[in-house]
Amino acid sequence: MLRPAVLTILGNQAQGLHGYAIEKELQTLRFFERQPVDYTGLYRLLKRMEAEELLSSTRSGSQAGPSKNVYRLTNRGRRCLSRWLDSLTKYQEMLEDLLARAKETVESCETA
Repeated sequence: MLRPAVLTILGNQAQGLHGYAIEKELQTLRFFERQPVDYTGLYRLLKRMEAEELLSSTRSGSQAGPSKNVYRLTNRGRRCLSRWLDSLTKYQEMLEDLLARAKETVESCETA
């Protein structure tokens, strides 16, 4: 779920974000409350997504430290996010159906 989360975060950031800022934004998502982000994996994913042309990056100079890559969503990345949204919505519908049936089953077992 890291890929759609990164796409979502960067989709709201026209000026882009560097890796550490993406990490901080990920920490605000409920999805990652109990399962923290593997930060090494995040940076590998950012590079892979850039190679897939879902993201672009530029080097940003910093007076307080070393320069950083600033990542932005590309048009291809926006289309990918749209496909993720469709897939996640369908998955949510299937989960809601399964949860409703499981609740019915548990309730019928408790009353039997």
